[in-house]
Amino acid sequence: MLEQIGKVVALLAVVAVVAVAVVLLLPSGSSTERRPAHASAARTTAFACSVHPARPDVPSEPRSETIAFVRYDRGSYAIFSMSSRGGRARRLSPAPPRNLPARQKQYQDAPAWSPDGREIAFASDRDGGLGIYVMRADGSHTRRLSPRSVEDSSPTWSPDARWIAFTRGEDDRLYVMRADGRNARLLTSSPGARDTDPAWSPEGTRIAFVRHETGVGAALYLVRPDGRGPCRLTPFTAAVYGPAWSPDGSELAYSAGTGHGFGIHVVRADGRGRRELTSQGLDFNPEWSPDGTRIAFSRSATLFVMHANGTHVHRLTRGTIDDTPAWRPVA
Repeated sequence: MLEQIGKVVALLAVVAVVAVAVVLLLPSGSSTERRPAHASAARTTAFACSVHPARPDVPSEPRSETIAFVRYDRGSYAIFSMSSRGGRARRLSPAPPRNLPARQKQYQDAPAWSPDGREIAFASDRDGGLGIYVMRADGSHTRRLSPRSVEDSSPTWSPDARWIAFTRGEDDRLYVMRADGRNARLLTSSPGARDTDPAWSPEGTRIAFVRHETGVGAALYLVRPDGRGPCRLTPFTAAVYGPAWSPDGSELAYSAGTGHGFGIHVVRADGRGRRELTSQGLDFNPEWSPDGTRIAFSRSATLFVMHANGTHVHRLTRGTIDDTPAWRPVA
């Protein structure tokens, strides 16, 4: 593989690029679309994915150009922000202590803006255990929401900013808690499956996530915020990562393994109209702009932006290790 990919794999072992290993394990020329286990299929018919609530208002003009993201910087992972038009990036999370052992790289991941754009939720192991944190948009007033006895990651806010959904534990189950960290409750649990990468819909009635079934693969699912009515949105394939809703709630973008690499795909919220936007090989973590006209994503651990139809792809960052972009919402 390209020298750049080798560098990415070496430095981002804990970031989504580890999915390269899945590609290497796929049989050459084999189909990556797989049938779900019988029991799993029976569990996913509680409600139809074709149900569409009213769409939220979407601004006709972009009013925010700020993107938060993760950068590997001076031996640790940190949250940065920059303009979607390019330019200098600003570090938001503090540098790790100078006496931190060289083998222990402080880890920050999965920045998620609050609906009003004033706060950022993210995952970090800065105090020894992976948990959900929230900080102001300027990086100040950081506080931990997760108990120190658990491991939480991948936060996503409800549209009213009252709740945060996230992944908890080594067995990867979805939970929902209040935005202050109280009243955490189980959202999904399925024997033989892991649930990751939750994404709350713009109108607030659905949460998209990735279900990984042992011996089957991964697929996009939807579930109600109370945990009822899970339904499968896409066929099972070798690997799926990072769903993101379009601002009007009509589509989801995500990364999927095709057997030859990972590309950005889009599917309608009823499971129809699946299409591939990119097939570069190492494309992950798509994120829609507030006006729905552009998508930011990471390619080989470098940030890119493209039109929402997959055209006009251009590089946003160079010479750095960057991932998990998150577009600041309209203020």
